[in-house]
Amino acid sequence: MALKFQIGEIAHFFDIPASTLRYWEDKGVLHPEKGRENRYREYTIEDLMTISDVVFYKNLGLQLKEIREMDGSSPEQHGKLFTEKLSELEQQQELLARRIKKLRCHIQAVKTLTDLREHPYQKSDIDTECIVSFDLIERDKLCQYIEDPYLYSRVQHTQTLPQERRGLTISAEMCSAFPESSILWQKQSTRYVTFLMKEEVTVGFPNDLAEHLTHVQKSHRTGAIISRFLLCAQENGKIYDFYKTFVEILPDLME
Repeated sequence: MALKFQIGEIAHFFDIPASTLRYWEDKGVLHPEKGRENRYREYTIEDLMTISDVVFYKNLGLQLKEIREMDGSSPEQHGKLFTEKLSELEQQQELLARRIKKLRCHIQAVKTLTDLREHPYQKSDIDTECIVSFDLIERDKLCQYIEDPYLYSRVQHTQTLPQERRGLTISAEMCSAFPESSILWQKQSTRYVTFLMKEEVTVGFPNDLAEHLTHVQKSHRTGAIISRFLLCAQENGKIYDFYKTFVEILPDLME
C-alpha cells in the first residue's frame, strides 16, 4: 500500500504553513488526491518530491508561475530561465554590496563623531586632496554625495570666516578634470587640528566653529578650515548637523 500523508504532516515535515501548501495547490503547482470518504488531502511520495522541487526553485528566487511552466519547458528554455535569474541575483548582489558600503560609511561617521568628542584638538593630516564647487542641480555630483555624504565639504579661512563655500571632496587625480574656477581648495599643508563642529538646523544655522577656533588659536596660527559632513542627529532636544573640522596650522612667524 502506497504511503500517504495528511497536510499537517507535510506542513510539519517541510516547515511550511498548511495555508502555503493550499495556495500552491490553487496555483496548479501541487495536485494532492482527496480521500474518498472524508475528502481530506492525501499526499504521496511523488507529491513530497514535487514539494521538494518547489522549495528548491523557490529558494532560487523563481516565481510559482515559472515553476509551474518548467515541466513543459525544453532544456534550452530551462537554461535561459536560470541565466536570467542569475543575472537578477547578480544585480541584487551588487545593490546589496552598495547598501553594505553605505551602512559602513554611516557606522564610521558615528564612530568618528564619538572619537572627536572624546579626543578633540588632535593633530593630524587632512583626508582630502581637493574640493570642487557643488550645486544640487549637478546630477553627477549629487549622486556621489548620495553614495557617500562624507564627501560634502565646507571651505572657510581664518581671515574671512563668514565667507563660506560648499563643495564636494574629490581625489587628486580627478582635480585636473575640473576648471580652475570650480576648484574651491587644494591641499598644500599636512598640519591640521581636528575637532567636532556642530551646527543647529534652525533659522540662521548657528554653530560652534568660532568657539573651537578660539581654543586652537591660543597655541597656533590658523589658516584654511575644512569641515566634512558626518551626520544629522538630535542632541538635547535640538537637531544638529555634525562635521569633522580640520583647521590648518600655519608655521609660527619666527620659524
